Amino acid sequence: MKVKQCHELYVSIGNRVGVGARVFASLVGVGVNVIAFDGWQREGDARFAIVLEEDVERAVTALAKAGFDVERRTAIAVDLANRPGSLVALLGTLSDANIDVIHSYATGTGGKQTRVVLQTSDNQMASHLISTIPGRA
Repeated sequence: MKVKQCHELYVSIGNRVGVGARVFASLVGVGVNVIAFDGWQREGDARFAIVLEEDVERAVTALAKAGFDVERRTAIAVDLANRPGSLVALLGTLSDANIDVIHSYATGTGGKQTRVVLQTSDNQMASHLISTIPGRA
């Protein structure tokens, strides 16, 4: 399994039509590539978790300039085989090491790989353990 340290930017966007397009347009405007994102709404507020591997400072500056509040967090991105049992191996390894998964989300295109983004109680140890799982994708 391929594991990368990454950064999540939590962007508070309110609940307004078109605001998501403004968020991503501000990133495109400064040449920032987004590798994944998650969006949700709770109690009248909406947020995006935007995942980046690089250009974090440039992204934060662009989002702040566009008027958005941004909170930074670290996470890990895992590319794993898109087949039965891959996610069990990943989560079982973390469970066996008593590492808590704070949140996660995943995407796949029906191809051979699925990308999972995780924030854990110990991202560094989680990355190490995941990279040692046999049958790497």
